[in-house]
Amino acid sequence: MSRTDVLTGSRRVVDCLFCFLPEPWRVVWSTPNFNVQMGLGPLAEGYALILSKFHYGCCAELPAAYVDEFEEAVQLVQSAQISLYGQSVLFEHGRSGACLPPGNGEELCYHAHLHLLPATVNLAAAISADFPTLVFADWTSVRSQYARTGRPYLLAEQEAGITYAEVPDRIRSRYLRRAAAAALGTPELEDWTAFPGYSIVQTGRDKMVNEFIRVAHGREKCKYK
Repeated sequence: MSRTDVLTGSRRVVDCLFCFLPEPWRVVWSTPNFNVQMGLGPLAEGYALILSKFHYGCCAELPAAYVDEFEEAVQLVQSAQISLYGQSVLFEHGRSGACLPPGNGEELCYHAHLHLLPATVNLAAAISADFPTLVFADWTSVRSQYARTGRPYLLAEQEAGITYAEVPDRIRSRYLRRAAAAALGTPELEDWTAFPGYSIVQTGRDKMVNEFIRVAHGREKCKYK
């Protein structure tokens, strides 16, 4: 069963946990096409996701009309994380089947979602150790590469840009979460279903909400100077 959004024509599936969120309190910011949601199983306080509200397979598949909105959300979250925690790194399991836990009845997640982790971990090196990589300067280049090949991918931010690797159709579940958890010395936290960390999620949520409000207020003040 599905519903169609009148404005965009995008499908929303009634039993999809990202179309109709079971824990809306974890959403800390919302735009017309994206939610910023605190992630379960936080590898660090303030761990967040940017999720498409409608069904798109990965961030590189987002329509061109969404790109500015998406990049503004990325900048907002990273600015908040850096202000609060001093660091931020982004990563994505781009349509590789690595984001879902085994046995959930789905092969792939149908909502583009970008992970933003306020911690110092070199996930680009983890990708490069296993796959041939490219380095792109921006999301426009990522989208162009995906449009050419349509291949599943992994990506992670690094100082020089965005490390990007095309990967097999199905790779190990939680591939980059595993690498991040190991790098942070907490390998058990790879499995967010076993360690949802609600108290840490709530603490991070409260801090991030206040920071988003502060940043948004500052932007409004600048607008009218």
